[in-house]
Amino acid sequence: MTNLELFWEIPLSILSFIFSRILRFVMQTIGGYFTSKKNTKNLQWQLVSAEFLKKPIKLIWAMSRARWNLHAIISLVGPIQVKELISFDASAAKQSAQSWTLVVYSLPDFETITNISSLTVSGENQWESVSLKPGKYLLGLRYYHWSDTVEQPTVKADGVKVVDAKQINAPTDINSFYRDLIKRKNWLHVWLNYYVFNLLRFKQWLPQSFVKKVFLPVPNPETKFYYGALKKGESIQFKLAPSLLTSHDLYYSLYSRECFPLDWYKITEAEHRTSASDQKSIYIVRIHPKFERNALFENSWVKIAVV
Repeated sequence: MTNLELFWEIPLSILSFIFSRILRFVMQTIGGYFTSKKNTKNLQWQLVSAEFLKKPIKLIWAMSRARWNLHAIISLVGPIQVKELISFDASAAKQSAQSWTLVVYSLPDFETITNISSLTVSGENQWESVSLKPGKYLLGLRYYHWSDTVEQPTVKADGVKVVDAKQINAPTDINSFYRDLIKRKNWLHVWLNYYVFNLLRFKQWLPQSFVKKVFLPVPNPETKFYYGALKKGESIQFKLAPSLLTSHDLYYSLYSRECFPLDWYKITEAEHRTSASDQKSIYIVRIHPKFERNALFENSWVKIAVV
């Protein structure tokens, strides 16, 4: 990036960041209002899909809240009113996917409270529960390595069933709809995430806690993240310890500057180089344990370089 580019890139990125914070606040305020009014009865799981994101407001909400996880089937349900305990049918999750994570978010601020996963339970109990403070919560369910048919599980709040189970067909390309989202790009999406490229390009000059909180507002607690920015023509070179590939899954995701999905796949080689980016873009590498939550992990096992 030349000095001339920096002359407009930095001011525009600062304005974009301010705009994104204002938009998040407005949407959180509106969301809080509707959450308080929404009936907590007759709740149903919602699959993140083309249909779920059909309304422009839903797409903006999703792009302002998180970075797309393109490697999992994601379902959401809420608001669930809880006094003490929330429970769900873990046996349904076990039958649906080799690896799964259920994350509990507080409403209306969408803070991550806790999670249960295939890595934290024995697999012997049909029901798994989490103790919570009184309030309203959103559940986010992620299925990795899913079966042809998956079940969104039954959920109970304080022992009373509040969400019914639902089965859905889950072909291997169920997430292919993400590739079409960029066709809906407009000026609002550009301004919302224009700052992200420079946030990551110059992340070494910024507090790492700040970069992570801004870029990954609702990360999976069990996943390790590596992320950065690519200029046109650049690619990523991976050098990984073979033992890492035995104990962890590695997922690579490439996004446009506006954070629309461009490409994603699982990395299975100790040495791998991605295709050169044809535009300014950003990437995320997710490293998720296969078998144990506290699986041995050494930072030296992962070498990622932009070339």
